[in-house]
Amino acid sequence: MKLFGKMSALAAAVVCGTSVMASQTVAQAVKLTTLEWPPYVNADSSGTSTDRVVEILNSIGIDATVQVFPWNRAVNLAAKDPAWLGVYPEYYSEADDADKGGARCLYSKSFGTSPVGFAQRVDAPITWSDHSDLTNYTIGVVSGYLNEARFDTMVANGEIQTQEVAADDANLKKVAAGRIDAAVIDREVMAHLLAGMPALAEQLEFNTTLLAEHGLHICFKNSDAGRALRDQFNAAF
Repeated sequence: MKLFGKMSALAAAVVCGTSVMASQTVAQAVKLTTLEWPPYVNADSSGTSTDRVVEILNSIGIDATVQVFPWNRAVNLAAKDPAWLGVYPEYYSEADDADKGGARCLYSKSFGTSPVGFAQRVDAPITWSDHSDLTNYTIGVVSGYLNEARFDTMVANGEIQTQEVAADDANLKKVAAGRIDAAVIDREVMAHLLAGMPALAEQLEFNTTLLAEHGLHICFKNSDAGRALRDQFNAAF
């Protein structure tokens, strides 16, 4: 009886250990949307932001699948399609923050930063120290992007004249051609794009006064599943 008891206990321990090992090796799978925005996210979804997001999720046993879409579609899928639980990289917006009365999503902690300012021509730089100075210029923006709270409010009120394009590279071409005075852009994105456009690189520079230095976030779906994943992500660092 004692031997049988020991054997039963050993068998139970083996089964229990196997179950624990299995639970440790089966990762939770989640899907996130993103956009092509190198060097943060490349066309194949790789990039500095993807590396960091996947690293954090993997550290808590979550296997993340990410897919690149046009920005507005990426946002809509993450907000409305149950298959997708979040979109990145996003700037923080209190109006969208479900924790602050918004309806769209739940923001993670910042996992990186984005220095945002203005692309300008070397031979015709803009001069500004206050937002009111920007009313003297026509400035390119990308459709659907948040830029900076006061700037966006002034644009919405018609105080700053802007022209919209679908992507940052189009704005750089317009600045170089003199069709607009400047364009809002992330400094690292500008450097990456100009590395592939040497003719424009000689004509353009980044204005030394930053418009903002944004944190980069995942905007998780405003749902129980999204909140649980956001809380897990935040607890990982």
